[in-house]
Amino acid sequence: MGTMKHILLILWVLLVLGGCSSQEELKLGALQHFNRGNEHFERLDYKRALEEYEQAIALFDEQPSFHYNLGLCYYNLVLYERAEFTFRRATELNPEFGEAWYNLALTLDKLDKSDEAFSAFDRYQQVNRKKKQVAQDKIAKEEEQKLPPRAKLLGQEEPKKNKLPQKGDPIPPVQRLGEEKPSKTNSRQK
Repeated sequence: MGTMKHILLILWVLLVLGGCSSQEELKLGALQHFNRGNEHFERLDYKRALEEYEQAIALFDEQPSFHYNLGLCYYNLVLYERAEFTFRRATELNPEFGEAWYNLALTLDKLDKSDEAFSAFDRYQQVNRKKKQVAQDKIAKEEEQKLPPRAKLLGQEEPKKNKLPQKGDPIPPVQRLGEEKPSKTNSRQK
């Protein structure tokens, strides 16, 4: 009996020291399963894709995309309760995952959970508004950086920006077709 315990202990130590993968190796293996799952999903083979996504999650549970794609498989296989669970897990891991909120709303609607579906859809819209604002701010900042610096001569006023006329502003003279544009240096004498 004592020899058997020693053998088991030695086997366990060998497994722990030699066979245990690092966290990065687990993530890499999970990513390989995820990519194979995507290939099956593209071919509409949801059952095989589901198996690959489950293996990816078994290796690395903290990736929202793994849960999201698994939820898509469940949804397409009309396994709505499972889809709900996996979409919820994806939103727990990443509360800003808009597509997961959207598909959760669709799934809850299929399960006749209208109030929850509306809440999930509201969350989807909130996330998308934030993303849209961030994208617009990024574009504006990039455009601002593209503008050449303005040269300013000593004593020169800052160029006036176009603005809407205000009450009390002088009314510009009307120019009729065919008439020359009035200028300060070209005044007509009668």
